[in-house]
Amino acid sequence: MTRAVDRVADQRVAVAAGPAGEAGHTWSVTALAAAVGDTIAHAFPTEVWIRGEIVGCSKAASGHIYFSLAEPGARSSRRSARMQVALFRNSQRQVDRDLAAAGGLTLADGIEVRIRAAVEYYPGRGQVQLVMSGVDPHFTLGALAAERARTLAELEATGLLRRNAAVPVAAVPLRIGLITAARSAAHADFVHELASSGYAFEMLLCDARVQGITAETDLIAALGTLNTLDIDVIALVRGGGDRNDLLVFDLASVAKAIARCRLPVFCGIGHETDSSVADQVAHTSAKTPTACAAQLVARVTAFEARLDRAAREVDRTARARAATAVARLEAAGSQLRLLAERRAARPRALLNQAELLLAHRAQQHLAGARSRLRSAGGALGHLAVRHTADARARLDSAAAVVAAMAPQRTLARGFTITRTLDGAVVREMPRVGDIVITQTASATFASAVHATPPEPTGDARLTTRERGIP
Repeated sequence: MTRAVDRVADQRVAVAAGPAGEAGHTWSVTALAAAVGDTIAHAFPTEVWIRGEIVGCSKAASGHIYFSLAEPGARSSRRSARMQVALFRNSQRQVDRDLAAAGGLTLADGIEVRIRAAVEYYPGRGQVQLVMSGVDPHFTLGALAAERARTLAELEATGLLRRNAAVPVAAVPLRIGLITAARSAAHADFVHELASSGYAFEMLLCDARVQGITAETDLIAALGTLNTLDIDVIALVRGGGDRNDLLVFDLASVAKAIARCRLPVFCGIGHETDSSVADQVAHTSAKTPTACAAQLVARVTAFEARLDRAAREVDRTARARAATAVARLEAAGSQLRLLAERRAARPRALLNQAELLLAHRAQQHLAGARSRLRSAGGALGHLAVRHTADARARLDSAAAVVAAMAPQRTLARGFTITRTLDGAVVREMPRVGDIVITQTASATFASAVHATPPEPTGDARLTTRERGIP
């Protein structure tokens, strides 16, 4: 380090010895950049190990990977120290192999890593950067494990670790709120398992990112939304992936959102080895989305089996009790018949005696009634003859009166009857143009009224034109 500083001083002296009389001494950009690069190269002659949190990781079209390395937990602070890192394609293969061997880790934002890199000055951008050549995956695993242990300890201390596990599950959980990426393989596997069960599941999908920068806020928002709906269970699923793809399920914020749900949360996260914090805080966890759906199907199947057993038990009990009741009823019927026969013997004898007495008295009353009927019949015959003679005399008298007052006799004495065409007797003066019918003792004829006297008098006569009617 001392030799590098001395060399820079020597270069500064050389530049200062410029043309005579020149005012001041100035570095050229190239000279200063070379001096800075030379100083850094002498200060860090070999690669160094440096640890920090990855920020802004991206892969260029050339295949190179670029990111910043910041102090853990200080990503949001603009004043925190950062170093730019470049992982060139020729070194990337070895780094990927080392990370894969450690359980599928990859470089991604938010991962705390320990990397091996050369400290270099890049004149083209005027910045110091780290040229990465290796990684310590065990450091990252240890950091992740330590963070997960801290999260679990915090959940345990605050009583949230087993809170959701205590939430009761509906006996028949058919209304499911699903949190996953829409149209993903996890979504398809989960839906297929429910559909193939044959049960009438109702599923409400809440589309959410399950990895990446927005995964944390998406999952928390989805849990909050479904927690307010009228459903039975929340299912949180995603397919398999790299270890750091699943880191969102180890976050304390996501775990607390799960723990505080009023509904039971079933997790189906696609990993076969480690158990995430979300798995441990959820009500029930499964290794895959399909297995998560299968657990819900199994609960409905178990309820159906219990229902079948209960139905068979009810049927068996009902048949047994019915058989016992029939036996008791038959025994009671036999006893009742015997008792009834005993109790009915005396009343039957009394009834027979009463029947004989009634028949005797009925014969006596019937004989007396016949005698009275014969006597009344004779008297009625005499009375009927007398009343008939009186009625015939009154009828002959009425017939004579009717005959004397018959219209034909009146007509025979020269009177006539005048009627209108509808048969009504003319009692008032008809109008001109009316047709009247006149009936005499031997003929009937029609007349048309041509005129009427201006002032009716007692002897006024009509002017008519007569038409004979046969």
